[in-house]
Amino acid sequence: MSEEEKKGIDPELEKFLNENKEMLKRIFGEEKEILEKFLNEEKEYFKGLFEEEQSRAEEYFSEAKHKAKETAEDVFKAFNDPDVQKHFMKMGIEFMMAMSALIKVMPFPDIVKDMAGKASGSGGGFGFGFSSEKGSGSGWERVDIQITAKDDECKDE
Repeated sequence: MSEEEKKGIDPELEKFLNENKEMLKRIFGEEKEILEKFLNEEKEYFKGLFEEEQSRAEEYFSEAKHKAKETAEDVFKAFNDPDVQKHFMKMGIEFMMAMSALIKVMPFPDIVKDMAGKASGSGGGFGFGFSSEKGSGSGWERVDIQITAKDDECKDE
């Protein structure tokens, strides 16, 4: 077995490759240039598409962020309304009184019932004299809370 047969190279093929080396380099060089040009064009095309979609996504999320902020402010304002606050306070006090009454009629030990009675009686009775005027003597004072955005949020407003 000859050295060429050991390598597995056909002598005629090797002769053809050696004779046409320059032509093959030129052909493959042209193919390489065509492929590189094609890949660069496609790369630019997809880069443009990506940037366009990224811009749309940023715009969408910016709008969603502002809508969420507006909705949160509206909900906060609704819960902060003095009339709503008055009803929540009444509801809380009524709930505490109902729990106290429930404890008194439930089959709890007397010590628990005594503790519940002391807790509900310690306030000296619950009054519902709400007033939005300062100094009205009702013991209740209106508090206004303002919400503001952090410095790092919503700078584009």
